[in-house]
Amino acid sequence: MSAYMITYFLSDTHGHHHEHGDDCGCGEDHSHEHGDSCGCGEDHSHEHVHSGTNIPGKIKSLGSWAQFMPEGFFVKTDTLSAKEIFDEVSSVANGGDIIFVTKIDAETSACANPAVLEWISK
Repeated sequence: MSAYMITYFLSDTHGHHHEHGDDCGCGEDHSHEHGDSCGCGEDHSHEHVHSGTNIPGKIKSLGSWAQFMPEGFFVKTDTLSAKEIFDEVSSVANGGDIIFVTKIDAETSACANPAVLEWISK
């Protein structure tokens, strides 16, 4: 059985990513903090309430899984490759979401929690 690490970043609900000083899309150039209104009448908060929230459900459907970070999972499968896992997860992602899948093993990994490496090696 192979183990894979899947990490992802969800884009914001408007399909673009903005940081301090970036244009929010309302035609004005100004800075704004997470959740602050830029004055254009739209809510630009960074809550992930879009189809990307289907990513964890899709990952969990692929095999035995463990969530090691808020947007990071390990999955074990003996039928899927990294590319096939990527394709499956991408099928429920938004266009701006970033997904990374890599094959891992306990011998070439390091972790502060030995139980993680034990789980990967089983």
